[in-house]
Amino acid sequence: MKKILLSLIITLLTINTALASNKVAESYDIDFPTAYELMFNNNNSIKAMIEDVKAKKYKKNSAMGEFLPKIGMNATFVHFDNDIKTEVSSINLNGSNVAIPNLTIQDKNLGVFGFNAVWNIFTGGKILALNSKARAELLGADLKYQALSSDLTTKLIQNYYGLKFALDVVEVRKNVLDTTEEHLDDAKKMEKEGLIPKSERLHAEVAYRQAKKDYETSLKDVSIIEEGLKNLIKADDIDLANVSITPHSGLFITNKELPTLEELKQEAIKNNPNFKQTEVQKRLAQANYRANVANYSPTVSLFAYDVAAQSNLATQLPRFGVGAVVNLLLFDGFSRYNDLKAADATRQEVKYATIAAKNDVESLVVKNYNELQKFKEQYESTDKSIESAKESLRCAMLAFKEGYGTSLSVIDAKTTLAGIKIQRLSALYNYDLKLAEILSNIGHSDEILEYIKNSTEEKL
Repeated sequence: MKKILLSLIITLLTINTALASNKVAESYDIDFPTAYELMFNNNNSIKAMIEDVKAKKYKKNSAMGEFLPKIGMNATFVHFDNDIKTEVSSINLNGSNVAIPNLTIQDKNLGVFGFNAVWNIFTGGKILALNSKARAELLGADLKYQALSSDLTTKLIQNYYGLKFALDVVEVRKNVLDTTEEHLDDAKKMEKEGLIPKSERLHAEVAYRQAKKDYETSLKDVSIIEEGLKNLIKADDIDLANVSITPHSGLFITNKELPTLEELKQEAIKNNPNFKQTEVQKRLAQANYRANVANYSPTVSLFAYDVAAQSNLATQLPRFGVGAVVNLLLFDGFSRYNDLKAADATRQEVKYATIAAKNDVESLVVKNYNELQKFKEQYESTDKSIESAKESLRCAMLAFKEGYGTSLSVIDAKTTLAGIKIQRLSALYNYDLKLAEILSNIGHSDEILEYIKNSTEEKL
């Protein structure tokens, strides 16, 4: 696949170089697996989400660091107004005053360089809550990446096979235009020979103008959908403005058996990335609640310091020390109480949101599954209809040429056949889109490649 990707990029760059000099539009065939890989390699939304996952991993590692002591170094210089000296000039000793010299305890210029360490050994659960939050945010980022991948895969199916559907419709419309033009030529000749009245020729002209209009409209639809596909798969440094993309993979009916509806519902509850976000919200709400509970607990810290170098530091002051600190907030104006109540309310909110999300995802699976079966039935029902429409058209054209039929009957037969063909293509396209949506619902969008591999393509 990497060779295919490299070949495509080289080809597109070559095309761009040629376009820069010749300004001639080129066409490039691309199958769905290649388009799929190009999207995941080039799409900026995917790249941004990958960086977000990386950021959450680093934040999780940062939270783990709160379990360890913080060790630092510091350098301090202090200048006092005066030296610190003794203020007692004498003391009474055995009834006699003994003079004491005026001693300097600390020089007015002091410089110290040393190391210090602080270790929070008890926080009431704040550090545990912080780590729970970081792990939940990482899980949330992973799930957002999965959800984005699923959404983009569905969007790729919509645009890639939408383009294939639009091109197939163009082919049907072109065939109708060509045969209507031939019918118009025959009508003009037959009118000239007096075999049909003028009204029959006018019917043929109206049909030709309508067929031409439908054909031109279908071409515009191709341009619109093609632009959406290009935006999904192109790299930032590649200009596809003058490149025409042609889907090499056709609309398909998969031969791979789908799980039952109940199995799909269970799989959606288990793996749907959007639904699993409710678990992330539950973890975040619980971590927030635990952090607010911890606000009522004291924080116990150990500390140590070591003076590694000094300038004019009094010899009486110790060079090394260890100790412990306990901090406990006694009153804060009921802020902690209200924060705790708010955190508890958030937990309840998440509980009810989870129930609602579960019902929504199950309903979505049921809806998409039933629509998938509906479009499959519509597709299969057109087999006999197309055979019947082709025979009706053949008989109508034969009758017209023999002078027994009317131009209107020929036009109706052509329109009917074209309509059934487009209905068949539409059912197939909607089937493919619903299959992608179901795989997205159950968190297995990447399996679309396997379903496409084991499928039967539509041939016009």
